[in-house]
Amino acid sequence: MGQILFAAACIYIVYTKTILPPAKELDRILQVAALIITIAGVYAGMTIFKKKLVVIREMQTGNKEKFSLYRSASIVQWALLEGPSIFCIISFLLTGNYAFLALAAGIIFLFILMGPSKVKMITHLQIDESELEDL
Repeated sequence: MGQILFAAACIYIVYTKTILPPAKELDRILQVAALIITIAGVYAGMTIFKKKLVVIREMQTGNKEKFSLYRSASIVQWALLEGPSIFCIISFLLTGNYAFLALAAGIIFLFILMGPSKVKMITHLQIDESELEDL
C-alpha cells in the first residue's frame, strides 16, 4: 500500500507541475538502471526464496518454526521487489517519464501476486490445511 500511495503522490506532483522534473537529462541512464535493478531484484528475490523454501521443507522441526522461516523468506522476497519499485517511482519523479511508472506498476502487480495466501503456504510448506489452522 505504501508503494501505491507514494506513486499517487508522485503522479500528483508531476501532473500538477508542482515541481518540474529536475533530471530529464538522466532519463536514459535511469531507464537502464531501472531495468537492471528490476531484473536483479526479481531474480534475486525468487532465487533466495526458492533456496530457503528447499531448506524449510527438509527441516525436521515443528510447523511453527517452518512458518516463521517461511515468513522471513517471504519478507526478503518482497523487500527485493519493493526496492526496484521505489527506485522506479523516484525515477519517474525525477524525469517525468511515465515509462518508469508503468514499470513500477508491473512490479507492484507482481508484488500483489506474490502476496500470502493459505493455498500458497500449504503448497510451499507441504503441510495439511489442518496443520496451517493450528498456526
